[in-house]
Amino acid sequence: MGRRIDALYCTKESSSERIQEVIEQIQRRAEEARQEVEDAISERVTALEERCDELCQQIAQTVTAKVEGLERQLKEIQAGTAPAAEPEDPDAPLDPNLFVLCSDAIISFQLGENDFKDKIREFGIIDEASTYASRSFAKGPAAGVIKVGMPTHLFVYACNREGMRRADGGDRVVATLSHPDDFENVSVEDLKDGRYKVTLTALKSGNYNLDIAVGAAGAAEALPTGPLPIVVQEPTEFQHMGSEEQPDGKAKVGESTDEQKLADFGSLHHPSGIDFDHTDKYFFVAEQSNHRVQVFDATDNRPITMFGKKGAGPSDFDSPGDVVADSPWKHADPTTRLVVADLLNHRLQVLEFNYKSLRMRALRTVGCRGEGDGEFQFPKGLALTDQGLVLVCDSGNHRVQVFNMLEDFAFVRAFGQHGTDVGQFTAPLDVALNTTGEVLVSDSCHRIQVFDIEGNFLRSFGSRGKKPSMVSTKAFTDAVMFDHPTNIVVSDENKLFVCDQNNHRVLILDATSGSLCHQIKGKKKQVEAEDGAVEGDGEDGERQPEWVGLHSPAGIAVSSKGEVLVSSYLKNCIHSF
Repeated sequence: MGRRIDALYCTKESSSERIQEVIEQIQRRAEEARQEVEDAISERVTALEERCDELCQQIAQTVTAKVEGLERQLKEIQAGTAPAAEPEDPDAPLDPNLFVLCSDAIISFQLGENDFKDKIREFGIIDEASTYASRSFAKGPAAGVIKVGMPTHLFVYACNREGMRRADGGDRVVATLSHPDDFENVSVEDLKDGRYKVTLTALKSGNYNLDIAVGAAGAAEALPTGPLPIVVQEPTEFQHMGSEEQPDGKAKVGESTDEQKLADFGSLHHPSGIDFDHTDKYFFVAEQSNHRVQVFDATDNRPITMFGKKGAGPSDFDSPGDVVADSPWKHADPTTRLVVADLLNHRLQVLEFNYKSLRMRALRTVGCRGEGDGEFQFPKGLALTDQGLVLVCDSGNHRVQVFNMLEDFAFVRAFGQHGTDVGQFTAPLDVALNTTGEVLVSDSCHRIQVFDIEGNFLRSFGSRGKKPSMVSTKAFTDAVMFDHPTNIVVSDENKLFVCDQNNHRVLILDATSGSLCHQIKGKKKQVEAEDGAVEGDGEDGERQPEWVGLHSPAGIAVSSKGEVLVSSYLKNCIHSF
């Protein structure tokens, strides 16, 4: 079966005939739509007339009951068998010739709370748009690498013939897996806003395909991406990360031993925020001291391109602190947007990365210095949601601001105020969302607080300290401690990774309970002198000890494949685990 959209294409030679055909189809469809309107109105008029008959019947029944009761009472009064009325004054004697009628003359009609008269003008919509599967697309964590036993999802975005997202539901969307017996809890939910949530849980590892079709039975059309490949892996093993054998990880990216070359392409100087793109093929690094964003190939860690320089212009940065990468919002879009926290310029920078040219360009800035809605003081951590919202840790204003990227970064809400009580912030550092949609915020009170998406406080965990000890061999406890949790991220397995900066480690926690799973740590390596003595910390002219592993981790990113990238701020490199 061909695509619906193909019927809208024509050549110069066929244009006259084709346009005439479409005009005739419009006229036929108009007649069909008129008939549908008349039928819908007629059905409701019939229902109203039936209701009218029911109400009139109730009136007649009420009249009969009232009249019969009064006539019966009249006979009893005349026969002397009717009970007399009770006196209103309890001390007064009973008057045997005074009666109270058993009914009054009231019969009324009340509209009740379900009156729809004012809504009649809103009844029905004439819509000239419809969903074209060839313009629609799917995005979300299920479209890639997923883990056995972990519920996951993706969203199908219904689009019209021009590729614009639709704002209502009603389409028939069908999700079919190549081996359905290897999955459970597969469902499609119409969110009534142009999105359809496909949920599934894999039962075993392997390579699969997910077909998504949109349309009526017998006329459904597949999305243009064709079958979506799904790779199912066993849950990630974190225990080997940062082992004694590989304290620096599998590789170090951007490291330069020559301080004069720290600004070179591919080198890093005080790297901070990191993020993978939606394909996990590239990662982006914000460099505070080079005032730029660099792109690296995630397969071999090659530098691809860079953008930015120090300044206050529309394409400049001043100590960019964090970066997050969105995924395309249109089918076949060769670009993706990046949002960068431009710390000392007190704004956000929005960039575009082009997958064909492998170049970046500035799109716009958001905000300026201030305390009002949409204004910032030292913006730091960032997070994106499935709905196109961007959350910003407005550090100097001690709050989190929320913007809608899909509506020109319109301000949505802000939550938090200065303080140390629950729900308050002292210079919030970073923000992330767990797999249930809860918002996690780390701040300078050395804790992580959890909120719902509306900003209502739910719970918190963590306090200042070093527990568990860097050198402890005891089992981890739930009483985790932080010293400046500068950057956080949640993986698709609902694991929370925390850059515990001043403790020179990354803690891996359960993103719901906050319980500790593992830690990746750095430490000083004692260097033996020629005489066999252990050299100290560099006092009295002695050589500084070598630092092994993470040194002041400032940013972290986790791919769907389980690769973990951590920026060592003081070692000027990215560790790959």
